[in-house]
Amino acid sequence: MPRTTSTVQSFILVAALLLTATPSVAAAQVSYRQVPPRVELTPFGSYQWGGSFDTQSSGIISAGELNEGDSFSWGVIASFMAQRNSAVELWYLRQDTDVSFNPNTGDTRNVGDFANNYIQLGVRQDLAVGARARPFITASMGVNILDPKSGDLGSSTRFAWSLGGGAKIATSNPRVGFRLDLRWMVTPVPSGTYGGWCDVWGCYAVEGTDWLHQGQAGAGIVIAF
Repeated sequence: MPRTTSTVQSFILVAALLLTATPSVAAAQVSYRQVPPRVELTPFGSYQWGGSFDTQSSGIISAGELNEGDSFSWGVIASFMAQRNSAVELWYLRQDTDVSFNPNTGDTRNVGDFANNYIQLGVRQDLAVGARARPFITASMGVNILDPKSGDLGSSTRFAWSLGGGAKIATSNPRVGFRLDLRWMVTPVPSGTYGGWCDVWGCYAVEGTDWLHQGQAGAGIVIAF
């Protein structure tokens, strides 16, 4: 009989401990589920268009206009959540295309294969929190590595910046979603024209600047951590 009593007492003690621990475990699980993700990784594909600038006559190229062809582009966005409705974003975009030259006199001709490599750091501001579709705006700056893939020309790294907007679309899984982006990207490039200015220290020649404008519309899968 004493053994039976001891067994019953032990069972009651274990049951009491389990009942006490169960709310804590449940609370921990709820707390974990309520913690918002701090990092988002978004691989994407996109359609990119635009990219032309005027050239001036020189020993290498005649006066006219260089045009980049519209083509597919791809990349990845790493988003670091600063607050619930904003993020710091680092993104990379690669576009492989071809370049044609339209001289002021003569026929348009193909110049060769070409690639744009955008590396940008910027911010994203969400305009709605808690909605299934969450619009946002973005701004970034960084570089565009211009890479001629034929001939003896080397790559050129230029300052670039972008403005954009889009929307994030939530799913039933809080760690997975979709993202739509629309961007305007600008890269200053040398124009081939030169001007001069003088001061008390002497006179100087300064090369002018042209602007390479591109648009991009893309979609990607958001994976949150």
